[in-house]
Amino acid sequence: MILQLWFSSLLLAADISPGDTLLLATHAPSGQSAASRAQIDCIMKHTQQPYQLLVMPWRRAKQEVKMGRIDGYFTAMPNNEIDSFARLSAPLFLENWYWFWRADGRGPGSDSALRYGAILGSHQADWFMRQGIKADVEVGDISQLLQLLAIGRIDILLADLDDVKDAMTRLKLNPEHFNQRFFRYVPLGSYFSRERLQQRPGFLRHFNAAVHLCATAPFALAASERDTVLALLLDSVRSLARQRSLLDAVGQQNQQQLTLDTVLQRDRLWQQAIQQPDTAPALARQLLALTISGQLRQWQQDFDGLVTEVILMDNQGANVAISQLTTDYWQGDETPFLSVFNQTLDYFVDVVEYDQSAQRFQVKLSVPVKNAEGYHIGALSIGIDVERALAAD
Repeated sequence: MILQLWFSSLLLAADISPGDTLLLATHAPSGQSAASRAQIDCIMKHTQQPYQLLVMPWRRAKQEVKMGRIDGYFTAMPNNEIDSFARLSAPLFLENWYWFWRADGRGPGSDSALRYGAILGSHQADWFMRQGIKADVEVGDISQLLQLLAIGRIDILLADLDDVKDAMTRLKLNPEHFNQRFFRYVPLGSYFSRERLQQRPGFLRHFNAAVHLCATAPFALAASERDTVLALLLDSVRSLARQRSLLDAVGQQNQQQLTLDTVLQRDRLWQQAIQQPDTAPALARQLLALTISGQLRQWQQDFDGLVTEVILMDNQGANVAISQLTTDYWQGDETPFLSVFNQTLDYFVDVVEYDQSAQRFQVKLSVPVKNAEGYHIGALSIGIDVERALAAD
C-alpha cells in the first residue's frame, strides 16, 4: 500500500498529459509478444498514459520512430544506431542467448564456414545482420529451426535457452544430441523517440518505475549456470567468510546492540544522500575507510572484474564493511541476507539483475558468517558479473 501511494504521488507530479495518446508499434503476435503487450498495458495504466498499438515489422518500426511518425516500439534490444534518435526503457524481459549445434557437428570457432539459421524477424536475425553474418536459412519459429539443425540443414543457431528447451521437449529431441554454449544476456525493452520524450519530460522515469510494478517472474539462472557460478566462487566466498578479521568486525558491531529503529534511521539518511549527485553518505565514507573494507576491495580486485561488490553484514543485515558504495545501509529485508541468516541454506544464489547504468548482468551469492561455535552472527554477499562467469566455463 505504501508503494502504491508513493507511486500515485509520482504520477501527480509527472509531466504527463492523459489525453495525449502514444503510438507504439510491436511485431507480429507470438508468445513473448503477448506477454510484453500485457506488461506494456499494465505500465500504461499505472502511468495513466493512453496509447495505441500498431503491428509492423521491426525494420519498419525503427524507420517510423526515426521519421517521427510513431512514438516508440517494443520489445527491442539495445542498438547503438537507434540510440541516436530514441531511448531504451528499463528491461521488460531478459533473454538468455545460447549457441546450439549438433554433437557431431561444427560449433562456434570452427575454422570452416558455418551455415547459420535464424527465425525470420527475430532479435537474433537482427543481430546477425548488424554483425555481417548471413543467415543461410530463415524460418517462422524455433521448432522449425531446431528440426533443420537436427537433420543437418544448418550447422548452428542462436536462440533463447528456455525457448530451445521447450521446443526440444515438444519435438521429443534428445538434448544429448546437441551441444550448447552461453553467448550473452540480452535485455529487451521499449524504445521511445527522443523528440517525444522531450515533449513529455518525466515520462520515461515513471515508465521505468512502473516496469518493476508490472514485472513478470524474476529471471533465475538455469541449474547448469548456477553450478558454473558455484564452482567458480563458492569455496572462495566460504573461505573469506571464515577469516578472523571478518568475524571480529561482525562481532564488534553486534556487541553495539543497535536497535532496529537506529538501523532504519541510518538507512534513510544513507538513501537520501545517495540521491544527491556525487554525494556519498558520511557513514558510507567511514565504512569505506575501514581496514576491513580495504580487505574486501582487495579480495574483489583479485577476481579481475568477475566480482562486482562485496558486502559484510551484521546479525540485523546492516553493513559492517563494503568494497564499494552500496545503495542501502540495511540489507536485512533483502533475500541475500534473509535466505542464509539463521536458515538451513548454506548458500544462496539470487536472481539475475540488470544494472542499466553499467550495462551489466549480476547475480548475488551469499553465505552465512558463523562464529567458532557455529552460530550465525552475520552474512556475506558478493555480486558476480554473470556473463563473465558463464563465458569462463
